[in-house]
Amino acid sequence: MKNKIAILTFARFPSEMAYGIHLVQIANSFIENDFDVNIYYPKTYNSKSISKEPSEYYGIKNNVNFKEVENFDITSYRVYNMLPNVIQQTLYSINTFFWCFKVKKVLEDENYSWSTNPNLIYFLKKNFNTSFYEKHGRARYVQKFSISRLKKDRNVKLIGITKKSVEDLSSGVNPPLHLPLGVDDKIFIKKISENNPLNIGYVGMLETHGVDKGVLRACAEIIKININLQTKTTIAGGPEEKINEIIQLVNEHGQEKNFDIDNFVPHDEVPGIISKFDIGIVPYPNDEHMNLYASPMKIFELAAAGVPILASDIKGHLELEEFNLGILFFQHDNFEDFRKKLLYLLENSELRIKLRNKSLENIQNLNFVNRTKKLLKSVRSSIG
Repeated sequence: MKNKIAILTFARFPSEMAYGIHLVQIANSFIENDFDVNIYYPKTYNSKSISKEPSEYYGIKNNVNFKEVENFDITSYRVYNMLPNVIQQTLYSINTFFWCFKVKKVLEDENYSWSTNPNLIYFLKKNFNTSFYEKHGRARYVQKFSISRLKKDRNVKLIGITKKSVEDLSSGVNPPLHLPLGVDDKIFIKKISENNPLNIGYVGMLETHGVDKGVLRACAEIIKININLQTKTTIAGGPEEKINEIIQLVNEHGQEKNFDIDNFVPHDEVPGIISKFDIGIVPYPNDEHMNLYASPMKIFELAAAGVPILASDIKGHLELEEFNLGILFFQHDNFEDFRKKLLYLLENSELRIKLRNKSLENIQNLNFVNRTKKLLKSVRSSIG
């Protein structure tokens, strides 16, 4: 009998593009490993709800089955958004368990489950032979309790995408796996030739949990470089107010011709855009989430296209050195150092070629299909 997996998500899907893309790539990786896949997600009617079906929104053309499950969406009420953050998070977690009752009634005899939400795994784990919980952030309150319960269950496999996440998941009956997020390297076009002038680029969210990702400050330094060295810079992402800040900065310095700035672009266009970069920037700050808990998919996407990468030296980025990707680091939050390192890259074609080749030689070690094989191997090893 063919294996079936239930991918369970309560937050951020399908409305958040970056998280949803990751979720869909996880689903595809299980399909490539001969699984049937159902994605269960809650019906929402808040301001972030999308009008399209997830398969259309993400351009899915394979056999991923999306299962929308009824939900009492507390986030749609104005009073919820007026509450203190700690109360919001607690209510949201409690609502997760109520939603699980509805999910339980519509499961289709899947023998595996996967989620980044520990509450979902904890409540529903008895319905599956094996469950995978991936820790993608700092757990608080109810989620922290759920993780403590999951640590005691031999049928739950724990995965940390950063070393800090692995540390948080240790001391359980099953040793946690350390598996950084991966990339669907098949969809990225390998860079062949360079542009003239060289194209510096970033595609993605410009903030996370309200924390600025440093792209605006990076653009300010690129403007300084353009005084003596002509470059082209491509920025695509959101939210809209962040894009507008960058546009205002560029206009104030009269450099509209040197920048190509756009709001969100369809995901199927992202590989083509990235393949036109000559240097990709990932200037993230020393924020707790990005530094300790976030595995930077932007770096993996740039590496998959063979684009040399200039990234901040936060802990979450430095952990990737063992994978031997083509990254040059600058001191995080030091944008004078960013400018110096970027100028060094722009003037050194041999270094760009070296970084490109390093990434293309090693990115397969981080593709999602191989990553999922490691998950499944951990299950077979424990059974054997």
